[in-house]
Amino acid sequence: MHRRSLVLAGAAVPLGLLPPHAQAAPPPILIGRTAPRQGPVAAMARAHAAGANLAFEACNAAGGIGGRPIRWADLDDGGDPARALALARALIVEQQALALFGCAGSQSLAALEPLLREHGVPAVGAVAVADSVRLLCRGAGFFARASHAQEAEVLARHLATVGLQRVAIAHTASPFGQEGLKLIGDALAAQRLQVVGSAALTAEDATAQEASRKLMALSPQAVVLFVPGSQAAAMMATAAGLKRHPAFFGLSIVGDDEALRRIGPQARGLALTQVTPNPWRETDRQMEIYRQQARAAGVEIGYASLAGWIDAQVLIEALRRCGGQLQRPRLTATLRVMQLFVAGMAVDFSRQDLGGSRFVDLVQLSESGRYLG
Repeated sequence: MHRRSLVLAGAAVPLGLLPPHAQAAPPPILIGRTAPRQGPVAAMARAHAAGANLAFEACNAAGGIGGRPIRWADLDDGGDPARALALARALIVEQQALALFGCAGSQSLAALEPLLREHGVPAVGAVAVADSVRLLCRGAGFFARASHAQEAEVLARHLATVGLQRVAIAHTASPFGQEGLKLIGDALAAQRLQVVGSAALTAEDATAQEASRKLMALSPQAVVLFVPGSQAAAMMATAAGLKRHPAFFGLSIVGDDEALRRIGPQARGLALTQVTPNPWRETDRQMEIYRQQARAAGVEIGYASLAGWIDAQVLIEALRRCGGQLQRPRLTATLRVMQLFVAGMAVDFSRQDLGGSRFVDLVQLSESGRYLG
């Protein structure tokens, strides 16, 4: 990725080490993030961060917020909630971060919730977060995109419409995955569809093949995936090797575009719920701005990076609406009543739903792993 990045790692540079002209500049607005560099949600978190960075860089190039640049301190928590909490505490207490942005993982965000409330710090645009954690963080966490329950409802209605009655579910072997299993199962039951079985996947590569073999033995008409893209790809490849071809569907957490492209023709027919509009849509001016920024920076255009870009636009607009009162209570109060339209998506936090948007789309992949339509 050949571009200047404002994402910083590590501690802030002491003021005494800066040259005099730098000390005279308006102080930056510090935004913090903890997220894993490796693990199941890392690919989604990286793409989300790349999209967000486009928006932050454009904002800074245009003069920042009231002349103050946004500085995004991005720290690696290794997927460890305890480490995420320690890093977030350093950002919030020692470095006085105004907000957190783009944190990743349900368990990590749940660990941060008491800290957020203690210091009145909002967390915007976290990724791969269970609905239960969204509920836990209500009033302190702000999630622009629709909930997993809403995704499951849209998918279940589609399965009922096309007459796929026997459904299997694959999910991660974690509290997040167990919650996804229940949400999907409830949505299918509401449409009177039969869950013929389920399989839980750990982070080990072999479990994807084992899960696929287990579910294929049940002869499902459809398989719903609540796993990261790399595991979804492995399951589909295994099913194809067994010459079994149920319809595969997934929620948006599957969306690791690179992994899905690697499986080639076996991706044909996979359909995913997405919670942002189509990033290739030609009719929206803001979407074109996103694409132009992505091309210039070498960022891949796709749903995950668009989600980061939209989340960053939400935060930037909230900062602007604070005017000269850039303080944690003011920012939180602004976010709680915020309504805006960005990239073809209406976001309304005043409803106090689990997600600011109710937008859910169902998109299909081609043989090359690219999205159709």
